[in-house]
Amino acid sequence: MNQSEIERLRFMIVEDEPTQRASLVALLTRIGARHITQAEHGRAALEMLQAQSPPTDVLLCDLDLPEMDGMALLRQMAGLPSLPSIILVSQLDAAMRDSVFAMAQAYRLPILGDMAKPPSRSKLLDLLALHQASALHKPRPANAAAPAVERDEIAAGLKKGEFVPYFQPKVEMDSGRVVGVEALVRWNHPHRGLLAPGAFLAAVESHGLMDHLTWIVLSQSAAIGQTWHQRGLALTLSVNLSLSSLGRVELAERIVEVVSKHGFPLSSMILEVTESAAMQAVGPSLENLTRLRLRGFGLSIDDYGTGYSALQQLTRVPFTELKIDQSFVRTAVQHETTRIVVESSLDIARKLKLKSTAEGIDPPQQWEMLKAMGCDIAQGYLIAKPMPAEALPDWVARWHPGSLKRRTSSAPEVDILLVEDEDFQRATYAELLRQLRLGRVETAASVEQALHCLEYARYGLVITDVDLGQSSGLELVRLIRSRQTPVGPQTRIVLLSSHAEQDLVLQSIALDINGYLAKPASAFALQEAIEQALTEAFIAQPAVHYLGLSAAEPPADSPLSASILRDTPARTATPEHPSGRALALEGLEAGMVLAAPILNQEAQAHPAQRPCAHGVDHQPLARDAPPAAQTAGRGAFGRAAPTPQRLK
Repeated sequence: MNQSEIERLRFMIVEDEPTQRASLVALLTRIGARHITQAEHGRAALEMLQAQSPPTDVLLCDLDLPEMDGMALLRQMAGLPSLPSIILVSQLDAAMRDSVFAMAQAYRLPILGDMAKPPSRSKLLDLLALHQASALHKPRPANAAAPAVERDEIAAGLKKGEFVPYFQPKVEMDSGRVVGVEALVRWNHPHRGLLAPGAFLAAVESHGLMDHLTWIVLSQSAAIGQTWHQRGLALTLSVNLSLSSLGRVELAERIVEVVSKHGFPLSSMILEVTESAAMQAVGPSLENLTRLRLRGFGLSIDDYGTGYSALQQLTRVPFTELKIDQSFVRTAVQHETTRIVVESSLDIARKLKLKSTAEGIDPPQQWEMLKAMGCDIAQGYLIAKPMPAEALPDWVARWHPGSLKRRTSSAPEVDILLVEDEDFQRATYAELLRQLRLGRVETAASVEQALHCLEYARYGLVITDVDLGQSSGLELVRLIRSRQTPVGPQTRIVLLSSHAEQDLVLQSIALDINGYLAKPASAFALQEAIEQALTEAFIAQPAVHYLGLSAAEPPADSPLSASILRDTPARTATPEHPSGRALALEGLEAGMVLAAPILNQEAQAHPAQRPCAHGVDHQPLARDAPPAAQTAGRGAFGRAAPTPQRLK
């Protein structure tokens, strides 16, 4: 997203702590935002969202808020006709954050992602790149559901052979070899074209025609699979067993009859059974599934983890495969809780000697994560989309594991420089870094030693403590960013600190820190911060941007005043107030940070000397008390008293 697009966006910050609110205003201002509204709690934010026109584009929201917290705000927002994109800004642990994500998805809210505190410019830009204002701001149609499909229309399609199986390849993760396919039904509708299951399966089931459809797909798939076997393409074939008649004791023999009629080997067919299907008519269902297993069929527990008794099903049904649902695969890379669930599921599969398959794999990061966890088989758009039967043999012939390896190759090794003046902590963090096996790890105890290291080696990542005795790690950051060291300004930098003062938060933003770690940092927190720093799309700003920033003193020549700003209308224009407005400074205290820009008299007298700055439309803070601090423009980080602030 370019700057002109950002300038057009309307942002709302919902955060109760002045320091954190100021840091977000400063960050948004630095990337070019002109329209920034602030609210101190959810109730005020909701009132503003309901009243605003034009609507807010992007909402940056904390969760731990007074009066109405972030979760209640999200719930209330679900009823709004026009929704902003949502970025969560919070220090909650992974489990709680994942729960909020799941809640937001249940309310169908457009969550872009989350940012830790203090936020970084690169992370914010990454999230804003996901924002699509034109799509998200379309009012929800009153009847957004797909057109109803009548029973007669489906029955006619079944009779005419309009329902056909498409096949999605399954690949062995260790070797990259194609080992099987899954049959996924499509409706070749004479008027609507090729329809995916989401357009008709619910109607098929509600009209009681699911069994009929299942028999058609099973028979067609077995016939197609046999032609492949005759051509030397010996793949396993997975078919969803979506049968309401699973409780009928004669079912197993009929399945054997249908598949055997086409000559397809029973041992090459895997029947995928959902957890809910296996729970119905437990006695007959278990008899059917066990008999099918005895006849050689493979049994897969499909959508594992989405039901309510998955573990119970594993203990009483003779499954041969455990299939991780795509909803878990999709979120496991970002969410620690989901990642732990997936890893535990794969561990259960190994101990029960079941093959494990992950479906819905798309980005390369999902492949890398699942392969590292020991998953056996992968399926998803990263490999191939479902395709018609006639296209599969040619696709398999063209497939080469090397193409997938190129798409999923791990990031190159990165050499790390750790700067920490305390001996024990330096040794501890260095050992943790070496255990991560990211690359060479070297250490320095001061800015001077770090500069010496940078003279003789190139590092892709610098991790530095802020407090280095007589010097500051922020000064090292400034030198790197302003191109005063041999390493490039794009070098990723993570800060270590045992405190989170207002100055430190704002300087971190100004210096484009890629990650922040509060001491003492755990191995997991260290790894997470490094992964974020290395994967975000970071581009350093021109050197001149950083040259005026100092860890010791703020710029002294800024024409901006640190104040709490409130506009009050003047009755008439005066020489002092030619615009007809008076600016009242109220509640000024030590520790407050820069408000909306106010040009001092010297800057007003010499407009040509005014520094380049984008005008910022700062709206008053929505709260019951007087307006709190806002931040804008360069030099915003140097004037506040160093009072520690908690990071929620």
